[in-house]
Amino acid sequence: MSDGVFRPVPEWYRDDKDKLRDAEDAEVCAARGGIQSDVTRPDVEKLFMITEALWNILKEKHGYADEDLARMVQDIDLRDGKLDGKVTRQANPPCAQCGRTLMGGHPVCLYCGAVSVRGPFER
Repeated sequence: MSDGVFRPVPEWYRDDKDKLRDAEDAEVCAARGGIQSDVTRPDVEKLFMITEALWNILKEKHGYADEDLARMVQDIDLRDGKLDGKVTRQANPPCAQCGRTLMGGHPVCLYCGAVSVRGPFER
């Protein structure tokens, strides 16, 4: 008789078919991750080239140095108080009209319909 509480099946109770199925599921998930990586790799490589080209233009045309870029990257990294190589996602801002939290990247407040204006680098 069940008491309605979920309890995982103990490892010793599982048969070889269950273990084989789990292994196959893990293999499929790993393959999907590899496919996703293969799909995004060209985009990342293109972004690296574009970034390098833009940086070279700034150095040649405006005299910036690599140290300037390194300092700016560090400043951006430290905005969240941690030097960890990551940009921490900021909390969604409130709607300027109704004050409720804006959802995701929606250009319009879901509650009052006001158009939300966000900066180009907001995530």
